[in-house]
Amino acid sequence: MLQITIIGVIAAVIAALVLSWNGAKSPSNPPHPSNPSHPSNPSHPSNPPKPHPVPTTSDSLISNPPLLQKNAKGKYELIVAYKTNKIYNPRNGTWDQLFLRGYLTKASLFDKKKAGEPVEDQLVGPQIRVKQGETVALNLNNQLPPESAATCPDKVDNVNRPHCFNTTNLHTHGFWVSPQGNSDNVFLKFKPHEKFDYQFKMEPNHPAGTYWYHAHLHGSTAIQVSSAMAGPLIVEGSRKPKVKNGKITETGDMDILWKEKNSYPNENILLFQQIQYRCSNPDPEVTFPAPNNCEGLGVGMLEDYTGLSNGGSWTGQNYYTSINGKVLGEMKVEQNVFNRWRMIHGGIRDTIGLMIKEIPNSSKFTAEDTIKTCLEYQEANKKPEFDKLNSLAVHTIAQDGLTMSYVQNRKLSVFHPGYRQDAMVAFPTTNRYCIYDTKLNVDDEINAPLPTGQITPQIAPTHRLNAQLLGWVNVKASKSKAQTPAQFLQVQAQKIGLSKDIQTQLSQLNLAAFTDHASLMTPEIDQVVASRPKQYSAFVLANVNGAFKFGFRHQKDGETLSFGDKFDGDGSVGKDGEREFVRQLQIGQTDEWELTSAGFGGHPFHIHVNPFQIVKILDPRGNDVSEAVLQQDPENPVDPTLDDVQYRGMKGQFKDTLFVKQNYTYIVRSHYKKFEGDFVQHCHILDHEDQGMMETVRVCGGKFPCDSPLPTGAHHH
Repeated sequence: MLQITIIGVIAAVIAALVLSWNGAKSPSNPPHPSNPSHPSNPSHPSNPPKPHPVPTTSDSLISNPPLLQKNAKGKYELIVAYKTNKIYNPRNGTWDQLFLRGYLTKASLFDKKKAGEPVEDQLVGPQIRVKQGETVALNLNNQLPPESAATCPDKVDNVNRPHCFNTTNLHTHGFWVSPQGNSDNVFLKFKPHEKFDYQFKMEPNHPAGTYWYHAHLHGSTAIQVSSAMAGPLIVEGSRKPKVKNGKITETGDMDILWKEKNSYPNENILLFQQIQYRCSNPDPEVTFPAPNNCEGLGVGMLEDYTGLSNGGSWTGQNYYTSINGKVLGEMKVEQNVFNRWRMIHGGIRDTIGLMIKEIPNSSKFTAEDTIKTCLEYQEANKKPEFDKLNSLAVHTIAQDGLTMSYVQNRKLSVFHPGYRQDAMVAFPTTNRYCIYDTKLNVDDEINAPLPTGQITPQIAPTHRLNAQLLGWVNVKASKSKAQTPAQFLQVQAQKIGLSKDIQTQLSQLNLAAFTDHASLMTPEIDQVVASRPKQYSAFVLANVNGAFKFGFRHQKDGETLSFGDKFDGDGSVGKDGEREFVRQLQIGQTDEWELTSAGFGGHPFHIHVNPFQIVKILDPRGNDVSEAVLQQDPENPVDPTLDDVQYRGMKGQFKDTLFVKQNYTYIVRSHYKKFEGDFVQHCHILDHEDQGMMETVRVCGGKFPCDSPLPTGAHHH
């Protein structure tokens, strides 16, 4: 496990905080530490947590992240700075004050006169909304403190060792835009007190949907994203589908079915974050019952990779996933009203198995009653009662920002880091509902081998919890009549004057009029890909000479390469002695890829710029587990206990991130229609990426020569 610290002293800061704050009240706004210190590493408590009070409504209400406004020049100002706020700690029923890097939700929060001091702000990045055909101008302003020479030397000997925690850049995850210049170029880097003007030119036919932005500098990605440096990125669409002679000639955007005047009134944006803070106090006499139990004696910080590169640390230390910066937060909805939930997994390593359970006879429950009851069902010995609770059907309409070919009805929605899902959700009763992260089969989750050889996912089989509470839903009675998803979609289409053909399709939960990409699974394309070499990409996490090596193989019997490794074989690019492998893809072509995971565990595959279509997913016995179409009857959603439930109905769907399980084979296809240049593919367990599980990808052969030099700053030093 890598442990890199920023050397410094924050004694005066923490001492002032501890004296002024008792851990149960809102935190004060501390002065800025010039060099945050290494968090303490106390032992775990011997006894399980005791019952605890619940957060107050005013502090725990889940609302959409604030909308980032453009300035007078029509530009977004996104400021990176240390932020401070409190987060509820269910382990002991108090609040922990956090002190983390983050994106300010409003540029006006930054005071030049107080530059260097932290800003009290929400523990989530602001929401950014853009339109198709727009050129998005965004100024990234890095106001983090100067780097320490200990963690960010002028010359980094090993680029795959985490470093430069206050240097950053920006990635628009899922955007179909250029990877060059000042667009979605992850090879750029910006040191403290540097600014940069990004421009993202959106195509008029860019898929409307749910995306997100986050830091993406190799060496500091995991620590920054786990500090809450992430935010929702929404592309709004206004295209109406066109039909001629009963056939769709142009597809449209699902947004038109949700929009009322100039807003989306029934939209909930839920950013799931896994903030892995550790409590810090410079006084060696001060210890904590657990690394994340500050108890008013310290401040929660994240200043090195302690724990981040340990697969069992999240659940082993009983961390809680937050929603828009809230732990055990409350959502308010109206009965029988379909809301569009835009859900984003903005964490760095742990799987979420989302399930919504109805608590019977709970319509009069207070917040305290609700949370207490929901927490009881977490316990492993409550699983039989948990399973008997009614599970709310979630009607998925898009994954990774891309509208699906039909509505998929699920009781369990599986999220790996980087995943997004848009779903229609309606609550039929005024009972309270609990939002859980449920335990899945071991191999369905991101996991890591422990020294004992045991595979341990985020809610392990031997863990004391059957599920973990994420939040709860407060349903207000309304006069709205219950509708099926099909009825809702058909009525919305009728309201805005869509053709009878499209209304009929929607009444059958068919979304073909709103899909974003033409299928790559046709006889013509079968012939194209058969004549081209297959792109082979294998994640490898292997023990090499007593240390883990993170990397890829681009041939079945090829060498394992970490990011930036020297390589002189086919596909290598660079000067003599500095050559490395660059995956070269031909502009205008379509390729078939084979994805696998070798070594230990599974990994989420993510590639920038171009999404891919799932052709098949083969389990170790050769069965295609993507084939089974999820039942479209909303009264009979797919059984969450089904093997490989996360892949059922995924054949033919487009995504940009996909969990690749060990000993499975994934066949996908991708078309490189536009946008030449260099970008990356990588594991979205972000500490794996920082440690070398990333590869340079190049679309070339048009205006961009395939033998171009390596990207400037590819290794950031």
